[in-house]
Amino acid sequence: MLNQDKKASDLVEKLASNEEFVARLYKGYANAFPIQREFWVSLAAEEMKHASWIRNLGVKTETRRIFVEEGRFNTVAIQTFMNYLDKELARLNEQEIPLIEALSITLYIEQSLIESKSFEVFKTDSAELKHTLIKLRDDTLAHRNKAKEELETYKKNQ
Repeated sequence: MLNQDKKASDLVEKLASNEEFVARLYKGYANAFPIQREFWVSLAAEEMKHASWIRNLGVKTETRRIFVEEGRFNTVAIQTFMNYLDKELARLNEQEIPLIEALSITLYIEQSLIESKSFEVFKTDSAELKHTLIKLRDDTLAHRNKAKEELETYKKNQ
């Protein structure tokens, strides 16, 4: 049981760290593209909030109010995605990236998070905790929609 708890804890931390990696990239974009600064700063702040919520869900696993379905998600896949984000941030710091590419990457990131259904790794009967999971999903959908809208607006204005 202890090993299982450790695996769940590791998975929760990876998911939270993933949100922080996304936030770092968005902060980098905010600095690189001051005209869209507010767009990326708001996304980054919400990603940091998501990391906090995920860690809070992890704490709830210790009280058995929420369970982590470990077999549902692969920590190697999360690490691979984090490595991708890290490379994109390094690339941003090394060279100028066109705005259209940054917007496309943002859309890709949010769409990937939706498609992976990463928050479905948590299972609970608690209405409060279910609300948090729904909010995580809805925020990610909203991020994708905002990124799509920004990208379409940019393309239309070119």
